[in-house]
Amino acid sequence: MHRLRNYRTELRALALLLAIGPAVAVADDPLPTGVLRVATKQAPPFAMREPPGPWRGISIDLVEAVRKELETVRDEPVTLDLQAMTLEEMLAAVEAGEVDLAAAALTVSFEREQRVDFSHPYYNSGLGIAIGPSQRSPGLWSFAGSVMSPTFLKIVGGLLATMLATAVAVYFFERRVNREQFGGGVFRGVASGLWWSAVTLTTVGYGDKVPKSTAGRMVGMMWMFSGLFIIASFTAAVTSALTVNQLRSRINGPADLSRVRVTTVEGSTSAAYLRLRRVAFRTHAELAGALDALQAGRCDAVVYDAPLLRYEVHGRDADAMSVLPTVFARQDYAFALPPSSPIRETVNQALLRATSSGAWDESLEELLGDPLGTE
Repeated sequence: MHRLRNYRTELRALALLLAIGPAVAVADDPLPTGVLRVATKQAPPFAMREPPGPWRGISIDLVEAVRKELETVRDEPVTLDLQAMTLEEMLAAVEAGEVDLAAAALTVSFEREQRVDFSHPYYNSGLGIAIGPSQRSPGLWSFAGSVMSPTFLKIVGGLLATMLATAVAVYFFERRVNREQFGGGVFRGVASGLWWSAVTLTTVGYGDKVPKSTAGRMVGMMWMFSGLFIIASFTAAVTSALTVNQLRSRINGPADLSRVRVTTVEGSTSAAYLRLRRVAFRTHAELAGALDALQAGRCDAVVYDAPLLRYEVHGRDADAMSVLPTVFARQDYAFALPPSSPIRETVNQALLRATSSGAWDESLEELLGDPLGTE
């Protein structure tokens, strides 16, 4: 009787194990559907696609490494489902658990961490500044532009008009009493008066032409005293015009952004950076649109992720735009994951394995040149 009771107990235990076995297996499977759903967006060279071709890039290669790692863990095939979205759509889809992860050039930030989880970072960089040709260090053309500026031309025009008025006045009073120096017709007389006006204003005073009439000498005396103020004012105005134009046309780093027209990408960490520092800026939906505005002269600088800026600008006209060497506001790129994601550990292992290989360094070198800021 005792043996029969033990036998029944063993049968019940076996039945219980058989019943919960599949449930345990499902619970241990980090991806029961066998489909890795990934949200991404255009962010060359991290994620890019030219339809109808496939997605490729630095982040996409890492997604493929995650897929293979999941296949190893599950011991079953895993299918990759890449879904193109906007930045906000990506974060919303991850937050709602509609996708398994988001991969592009996602920056880890406090605001985003409140909505989603992040994997280990796989790229370290910062923000950069792209500028147009008018914002580079001043050269011959920049100096010529300063000289031909409306302010400078108004100053020169006013000075010439004053000199001409003085020349006409001295000619009018000297044309009869001083024919040797201011005679010979209106054109010649005014030209002589203009020469006298110029040498008197600049205090050179050659002495080859001197007014003889009382009225002419009165004009000369007023012109000499006025010349002291005119030359001082002219020098100050010209210096100010050239200095202001030079200051407006040079951007050396983030400290200069507050006085120029700045553009960035809507919803990006660069927009948050500018807003925090109270720098006025405009936004575009994509980086390409912001760079188009820079190239067309509708803005003076584009602030965005440094590696993305360098890659995009490198593919355009090098004479039209350039990226400053300064990198600021350090940031890390990582995958976004739903809160308490079951694949988080597998994703982190795949990232650590992939980024510690020589192929990873070669990929960065190929797509980014000098892998700026990587660790």
